[in-house]
Amino acid sequence: MAWFFGKKKEIDPEPTEQEATEQVADPEPAGPATSGPWDEADQPDKAGLLDAGSLLIPLIAGTTLQFSLDARTKQPLGVVFLKNDSALQVQAFAAPRSAGIWDTVRVEMMTSIAKQGGSSTEQEGPFGTELRAQMPVPNSNSFAPHRFIGVDGPRWLLRATIYGRAGSDDQAAAEMIEIFRKIVVVRGQNPYPPRELLPLEIPQPSKAAAAGADSNQG
Repeated sequence: MAWFFGKKKEIDPEPTEQEATEQVADPEPAGPATSGPWDEADQPDKAGLLDAGSLLIPLIAGTTLQFSLDARTKQPLGVVFLKNDSALQVQAFAAPRSAGIWDTVRVEMMTSIAKQGGSSTEQEGPFGTELRAQMPVPNSNSFAPHRFIGVDGPRWLLRATIYGRAGSDDQAAAEMIEIFRKIVVVRGQNPYPPRELLPLEIPQPSKAAAAGADSNQG
């Protein structure tokens, strides 16, 4: 399984950072999930999942897997799945032990989107209340549809951004959501301030190959 660095396929702009990219070759096809995303403690079966630090991520046939990077530090900021002109970006954040933070974060995101010149509304989705937004496309007068989904877990918030074709196409979005359901969050015991991005690691090619082999054996 080859790893390479390069520019992602053009869809609708979301992250502007540099990206590390992997083309998935022969992993497990995406299938229906009964629940998830998961906390590490609730998902003992990690076969076929790629270890990316705070996230265990599936290898899905027909997708390209990317890690968005901070342009200055080169540290991974998020995981992006690309499939058929659709994209799913996943990020995990620290949260307090006492309560979830998605309700508060969602309201703040609505304010931020409005300040950028976009618009957003709250709608009920498969994980509760989500945001449907029209985000301004840089250097144009156009807008791109986005869906923002949040799942509160034990001391973490997992946030998904769905954009590209899946931002407005429910069938394409359903494929992205099934990938999202397979994510496992590894919060760990280290203390982090609430809302701090949990650290990600770019997996080594040898580990990616092993994860792909495990998934094929299943």
